Amino acid sequence: MMPFLSSVAVAIALCLALIVPSAAAQVLPERDACQPTTSAKSRDGNCVPCATGPISTRPSFLALVERVRARRASFDDIDRRIDDASGDPEVTRLLQGRNLARALYGSDADFIAGGNASRCLLQDNEAVRAKATPIPCDQIPREGLAVLLTAGQSNFSNTGAPDQGRLYRPHNVFYNFDRFDGQCYIARNPLLGTAGEGENVAAQLGDELMDRGLVKNLVIAPVAISGTYLEEWRARGGKYFEVLLATIAALRDAKLEPSAVLWHQGEFNAFAFSTNGAEDGTILHVTTQMKEAGRLSYLRNYLEIIAGLRAADVTGPVFVATATLCGSVPDEIIRSAQGAVPNPALGAYAGPDTDKIGLALRYDGCHMRHAGTDIHARMWADRLADYWRSHSK
Repeated sequence: MMPFLSSVAVAIALCLALIVPSAAAQVLPERDACQPTTSAKSRDGNCVPCATGPISTRPSFLALVERVRARRASFDDIDRRIDDASGDPEVTRLLQGRNLARALYGSDADFIAGGNASRCLLQDNEAVRAKATPIPCDQIPREGLAVLLTAGQSNFSNTGAPDQGRLYRPHNVFYNFDRFDGQCYIARNPLLGTAGEGENVAAQLGDELMDRGLVKNLVIAPVAISGTYLEEWRARGGKYFEVLLATIAALRDAKLEPSAVLWHQGEFNAFAFSTNGAEDGTILHVTTQMKEAGRLSYLRNYLEIIAGLRAADVTGPVFVATATLCGSVPDEIIRSAQGAVPNPALGAYAGPDTDKIGLALRYDGCHMRHAGTDIHARMWADRLADYWRSHSK
């Protein structure tokens, strides 16, 4: 895989410099239809009344969308290289359009692969925000400041179990950027910008980083959305990439720039392979070709997310967790794809392997007990510490 990844890295570096005037690729397509529910119903709690058009009218966001669209050639190049990566005609067929999604995701295939998730955007948690302590973003000290954008699915949202009924309370002062209102607050559980009423691993991570002296000041900008497939985050076809761009634009309006992107996702993509079933209950016969197409498709999705971040001029490292465990056993197909993403030429690095946090430390077989969240936070702190030490010069 390494020669292939190296060639992708070169291609992305070259293509990001291109400005292509014609609309050759469907990057961040406009929302022109409404389909806010799924057959499986598992994500319906994320859905709000349907709306079309961009998710934000903030001028900086609209400008950022156009900047990414103008660099669309990088996404086309990744698609071509992934489509040509296998000599098996069936794998090639599955990688075209929505064929793989329809083979793996049952009745929700078009919802997941077709960008319809853009109608499922949670509102801000007004009750939590009402109790939060605001601080003007421009008053946050810039000395030794790190700004961490945390993305993915539920294990990076507020799903951690409290400790004996009490949510973890940071003992250091650091900050939470709320993507919904573009304002800064003193960080405390549950964090603003993502859903849930429980603990967020980033709250423990903040204390870990400050206790170790790795940062002097810290801003956490959460964007994770529970129950999402990686397809839903790609700039080409998915629509949650808009959430990333809206958050980046709002951070920049506040004179804050992401220092690093931390991504924890994989449990939903692993579901079909680890259970031989779709989320809607469809029983699957998962073939060798479906596994290989799934691995390549997942790799493509991550490469497109990274290319999209670079097109948006995010220069910080992107850390990709190895994460597939949810209710059964780790899945080697998605783990293999996650392991193939890190590449210094892309500024992509391995995050923690959270499949090592076993079922005994997960209250429902998927989400972390308090002790599991503590381990999760230390794992991320270790990865960041290693990276910052090796890049200190």
